[in-house]
Amino acid sequence: MTKTHKALVVEIDPFVEDAILLVVEGVEVRCFVSHSPSKIEVGKTYEAEFEMVLSDDEFVSATQCEEMQIKMLGSGFHCEVYGYLDGEVFRSFVDFMDQDIHYEYPHLNGQFVKINADRIDVSFVR
Repeated sequence: MTKTHKALVVEIDPFVEDAILLVVEGVEVRCFVSHSPSKIEVGKTYEAEFEMVLSDDEFVSATQCEEMQIKMLGSGFHCEVYGYLDGEVFRSFVDFMDQDIHYEYPHLNGQFVKINADRIDVSFVR
């Protein structure tokens, strides 16, 4: 089951229809809107679910950084997500469930890792 988080809408991109800037758990993140049951408005807070879209390339590495954070790379969606690999859950600024990272990188379980994500998808829930 995917956990929902409160997400404050800071900006909706005027040119890229599905690009949105949110503040989640005190962290600013640019996301791709994969689902929205109603119109989203700037300044309002919504319940949302998050999922990383990972590349086919090598995308996980161990890190000395023990801060759960996200670094946006450039003006697109590509980002580095830092957190702790805890079995089936990647714990970062939000918990990412069912990403199957632990299957591909079992030797990194129980460690802080950096994940290069193509983007983070957000689904708004009612």
